[in-house]
Amino acid sequence: MTPMRRNSVEIRVWLQRRRIRLVTIQKELGFLGNKTVWATIEGREDNRQVLAWLRDAGCPEKHLGLPEDMRRAA
Repeated sequence: MTPMRRNSVEIRVWLQRRRIRLVTIQKELGFLGNKTVWATIEGREDNRQVLAWLRDAGCPEKHLGLPEDMRRAA
């Protein structure tokens, strides 16, 4: 199966519509800064905690480009 690509624009639209800020995710995950959250959304990093948070919050998996072992069975 080919790896999915992260769609940072759609993730940001999803976050904005729900009024979720990067700092909210950062604080909930206990990170000192929001660089990891930002870099994961942009596809520069693959932080599994951030990806799991977004998935569990309801962000569509098609936008996240999750690693194969993090994808839910359809």
